[in-house]
This record gives sequence, C-alpha cells and structure tokens, in this order.
Amino acid sequence: MALGYIPLMVLAVLAIVACLRLASAAIDVHSAAAAAARQASLARTPAEARLTGGDAASLSLAGRGVACQPSTVTVDPGAFVPGGQVSASVACRVRLEDLSGLGLPGAVTIRATSRQPLDAYRSQP
Repeated sequence: MALGYIPLMVLAVLAIVACLRLASAAIDVHSAAAAAARQASLARTPAEARLTGGDAASLSLAGRGVACQPSTVTVDPGAFVPGGQVSASVACRVRLEDLSGLGLPGAVTIRATSRQPLDAYRSQP
C-alpha cells in the first residue's frame, strides 16, 4: 500500500511546482507592466515613452530571472497630454513541458496591463 502513495506524492509535488512557477511568473509579469507604465509616464514624448517603457519592462523581467521567451511589451502613450494616461502591456510565455507526468500544455501565456497617469501640470514638449 505504501508503494501506491509514492507516485501520487510525486504528482502532487509536480503540481505544486507548476502552480508556484505560474504564480511567480504572474507576479513578475505584473511588476514588469507596472514598471513599464511608470517609466513611460515620466517620458517627455510618445516615442520616448514607448522606448523607455519597453526597456523598463525588459530590465524588470531580466532582473527577476523570469524565463519567458519570447516576451512582448506594448506601450500605448495614448494622446500623451497632461492629465492623460499611458498603458503598458506585457505578455510572457512560461514553459511547463519540463514538468512531465502532469499532462500540462507546453507553455502558458501570462498577460498583464498597467496604467499610469501623466502629470497634470507637466509642460508640453
């Protein structure tokens, strides 16, 4: 009877690892989206907002060691007027195929979007 529990325990451990991997990746993707939106809101022009926001998200994901390949970062500066808002979306594919025995798909895409207001008293470029 004890030998029957060993395979169940192995599957339970693999399921816990999969859940932890997905939860950790979701937290990191949300953090990267927030960093991108925050950095884009500090930019002076829409082009600079796209560039700095994308860089901030990439640095955030790289700094946290998230293994998402490929990751996609989209920064929408909107009208980019004082009092407006910018948004940043990050999509990340997290691999699960190395957790054999659970029948999980090869990868799961995690998406997050964050919005930040532009300073209402900023000067126009």
